[in-house]
Amino acid sequence: MALKKPKVDSTAKKVPKAKPATGFAPLKFKEHTITQKRSGRFEVLNSKGKNVNGPDKVKILLDAKVIKGALKKLPRKKPLPPSRRPGRAVPAQLIIGAPD
Repeated sequence: MALKKPKVDSTAKKVPKAKPATGFAPLKFKEHTITQKRSGRFEVLNSKGKNVNGPDKVKILLDAKVIKGALKKLPRKKPLPPSRRPGRAVPAQLIIGAPD
């Protein structure tokens, strides 16, 4: 037995969904425009109207102080000791089985 769906009155007006109030006015700069989508995410458009994505978008949003945070810096590599640097001769004392 299939359940019967109640009939909807076709003359009743549909109530439109309310848009979330973000309170964010679009920021227009010389090279790009920052707007906020209805989902709450930010959209960055360049001067030609194309979307900007990735690290470039994050940098623009940080510079405009729209979001808080910082870009991740690459971890600094510790310098190798002189005996382990590539292209350097290894002293004979470090080579196993080297003649004295």
